[in-house]
Amino acid sequence: MRVAFLTTTQHGHLNPYVPVVNALQSAGCEVTLLLLSADGGSLDEQRHQALGKAQVHEIGKVEMAPWSDDPAKIGPMLQSSPVAEQTVDALRATAPDFVLVDSLPVTASAMVGARASGVPYGMTWANLGGVCPAEHRRGRWLYDEQVGDYLTRHGVPWSTRTHSARSPILNVMPTIPALVGDDAVTDDGVQLIGLPGAAGTRGDEVAFSGLDRIDPDRPLVYVSFGTIFYRRPDLLRTVITGAAATGAQVIASVGDLAGELALPDDVLTAPYLPQREVLERADVFVTHGGYNSVAESIRAATPMLVVPLAVDQPIQAYFVGSAGFGTSLDPAGVTGQAVADAVTDLLDPARDYRARLRAAQPQCGDAAARTAELVVGAVETLQREGEQ
Repeated sequence: MRVAFLTTTQHGHLNPYVPVVNALQSAGCEVTLLLLSADGGSLDEQRHQALGKAQVHEIGKVEMAPWSDDPAKIGPMLQSSPVAEQTVDALRATAPDFVLVDSLPVTASAMVGARASGVPYGMTWANLGGVCPAEHRRGRWLYDEQVGDYLTRHGVPWSTRTHSARSPILNVMPTIPALVGDDAVTDDGVQLIGLPGAAGTRGDEVAFSGLDRIDPDRPLVYVSFGTIFYRRPDLLRTVITGAAATGAQVIASVGDLAGELALPDDVLTAPYLPQREVLERADVFVTHGGYNSVAESIRAATPMLVVPLAVDQPIQAYFVGSAGFGTSLDPAGVTGQAVADAVTDLLDPARDYRARLRAAQPQCGDAAARTAELVVGAVETLQREGEQ
């Protein structure tokens, strides 16, 4: 059984999807990873090793900047993009039985290519946008309508209730009922399959000796705005110093900004941290709300303060708050005092944040393994139907 998986080189997409590729291989599939290079990104050797025997093909390039520019430009950009044709060529050359597509606006042209290729395709997500009702999409993306119009004109199903693409065959959402509750739009064939972030090599592992310097007698607050959205030194400094003002030990992932932040001496920083390991020890996580970070925090039962900065992050902030797994602050309203107050609230055991997170643990499962199971089942069903 040959399966192709199509996503971008962005860190927030490779982290949850390297385990999916490996789970498909463990299920006996021959896997090809089709990559769209986002802003010139590529795979390093550590990522290649983490992917095992999977074949990797870069099929085209996408740029992120246009998605924060004039929304009226999005439709014409998608229509003129070569990615649809490049996807058709790649799928015909690799001849998979099925292709699983990472559903996000930047891959819309690839979705059109997948449909045009004639290869059966399914959708998966690296955020909660695929199940979030439109009325809860705070800061609703102005380019949604452009993407929806482009996809529907090319025959790709589109949910107007969530402003998200759909597959007629398989739609897998890596989340749990405890997080999305009754708000989730799943009555059009979307299946909840557990959380990403289970144990396993992803190719982003790093060592950090600073873990040995954590003060065990103080609460631990971990701060990270991810690998793309961290470059806000004033905001990052305010958040870190606000958390430190509570008396907590603070550990922060700061990219290349350490020299600009002028932080208290006892704040521990690194360009990039072993996040899953740090979260297992943290009492509060201050995050931008990237979905991998949210999922890993739930797995570690670590309450969250979400400061959503862009794109899908307000959606994750909404669900974290509604689930009682944490709280959020609008970036425009972030002050040191607001952060200190929020962290103090999250550290209060009487507020039950950690208790709710611990109660959700039985639902976490393994989204990668479940995705592989569903993909294999879908292909087997298609093959049986083709024999009749």
